[in-house]
Amino acid sequence: MKYIRFTRWSILIAGWGCFVIADLPGQTETAASSTVASTACGRVGLLPEIPAGYSQREVQALVLMGHPTVTLDGNYQAVLRFQTAKPTPAARIYYGTFLPDQILLEPRYRRTEKENLDTMSTSHAIRIDLAPLMGASIDVNRMAENDGGVVAYRLEIYDPQEARSHFYDSRFEFRGREIVPTIIEGPFVDRITPTRAVISWESDLPARGTVRAGTKSYSTGNDLATRHEVHLTDLQSGMRYPYRVELTNGRVSSAGREFYFRTPDHAQPHFRFAVLGDSREGVGGGEMAYGGTNLKVLERLITDAFNRNAEFIIHTGDLINGYTTSPLDFSMQLKAFKHAMEPAGRYIPIYEMMGNHEALMNRYVDQQGRGVSLDKPGNDSAEALFRRAFVNPENGPEAEIEGAPSYQETVYTFDYGSCRFVVMNTNYWWCSAPEAIGGNLEGYVLDKQWEWLRQVFAQAREDAAVQHLFLLGHEPMFPNDGHVGDAMWYHGGDPDKNGGIDRTYVVERRDEIWEAFVATGKARAALFADEHNYSRTWIDTNVNPRYARPTWQIISGGAGAPFHALNPEVPWAGQVRAHSVQIHYLLFEVNGPAIQMEAISSTGEIIDRVDLAVYRPGEGVSP
Repeated sequence: MKYIRFTRWSILIAGWGCFVIADLPGQTETAASSTVASTACGRVGLLPEIPAGYSQREVQALVLMGHPTVTLDGNYQAVLRFQTAKPTPAARIYYGTFLPDQILLEPRYRRTEKENLDTMSTSHAIRIDLAPLMGASIDVNRMAENDGGVVAYRLEIYDPQEARSHFYDSRFEFRGREIVPTIIEGPFVDRITPTRAVISWESDLPARGTVRAGTKSYSTGNDLATRHEVHLTDLQSGMRYPYRVELTNGRVSSAGREFYFRTPDHAQPHFRFAVLGDSREGVGGGEMAYGGTNLKVLERLITDAFNRNAEFIIHTGDLINGYTTSPLDFSMQLKAFKHAMEPAGRYIPIYEMMGNHEALMNRYVDQQGRGVSLDKPGNDSAEALFRRAFVNPENGPEAEIEGAPSYQETVYTFDYGSCRFVVMNTNYWWCSAPEAIGGNLEGYVLDKQWEWLRQVFAQAREDAAVQHLFLLGHEPMFPNDGHVGDAMWYHGGDPDKNGGIDRTYVVERRDEIWEAFVATGKARAALFADEHNYSRTWIDTNVNPRYARPTWQIISGGAGAPFHALNPEVPWAGQVRAHSVQIHYLLFEVNGPAIQMEAISSTGEIIDRVDLAVYRPGEGVSP
């Protein structure tokens, strides 16, 4: 077995878009104490130990401290109250309604008010008049007749330190002279199978809920709560189910509008799905920098995918900016992402994955300003908050070791028709200096996840119902531009390019995963993000003589993050068949044994189109 001994290192630590050199105390690993793979390095895979002399630092981008509260008086005067993380001047609100004939709901603001505040403050209150919304020239939702309805609003909060405005969108509902519970997040439909589905939502006030789907009703029970997941069972395959969510808190009730979802057939020979990644804030301000996510780009891409009949969407990570020490900041950023995905998410499932920017961390700095960051422990870990925010399959591996985060809902597999999708978490338990401190290196797959992947691949190989296999992760196995120094490559692990650390263990694990994936004989493509562009690369024996079964690696990181240019110096540069820095997503069309993929730009251009062929020995496939 191979173990590396060391006493003191100079380690390259990833910081906020830069790298600094820091001397950290080394550790000695022995075969008796190691719980990681025999090719792992130092403390990778062990519980973190922070060196002496380091103190915690807070790093966050938080502006709004949670969801605003709303009150209403007898004259239809509503007051929104909220707190900001730093003193800000008077805020502005835009408010209106949702249009009754829209499928993908989008607010239409009709009025605006500015806060009555002449100083900087962290406590805010804005008064708005709801009566004009019930006037004949505006009242498209018959609020006057129904004595109330849903009011959509956008807060604009100006941050003088950053010299920019921050936006927050939400809604509230009133009936008569009181505020009633309404859904402010969702509803989302997830984990759809031929016979099951999950409907989830968040309300602004504690309430009980009932989901009416088709002719059946499913209740949340008697407890009042703001977050709910309702499991729909005994559904029929291949059916279109209209559904609505009804809320009550014992005094009043609110019935949301009707949406729908479709259950697939067990075989489902023909369907479409979409893949996109890297939607964190872009450059340009406004909706391109909306609470940690690129709202403008995301809404445009998912709307196009929905209108092109995608039956589900997979997001391959870097949903948000992240890299925060504040759980509230992290949660608010995930809310912003969910708001962007909400219009389509009410009808089709969205499968989310963790990227390197889904980082909720503890940050430590010494007296010389040298720092290290690592995943928060326990219920405040990035994995824990990610799992609470989303509804994904719960069939992943056990936690790596006791005290490490759970893999549940960040590592999983699901089937749709004849396809099986295998989702990795390539950013599990992140630490910026894991070889010295513990936790895990960005892009490295630890033992428990690798063993789970190996079993999943073996099962897919033997399962006759699985014709097509897709592997998904955030960190690309074969990076092509801005991430050749990390991802699952690290310049080949060369110590001279990794601050003196031999990181060939990352490349060795990458090769193990890739070989097991293609050995199934069903590998269609491996799909990644991380690099902010589109690339399609043919991975065969020209990349590695051991890759006897070639297939595609496709990187789609064009959902709004700043773009990256192609790096011509990677060993597989000659295998890149297509590349673009346009904003885009991928649309796959499965038609029995055939699969066609298109890369579609935000302007509707077809950037690339390819038929994904399964390699069979003797056929000489070489695109």
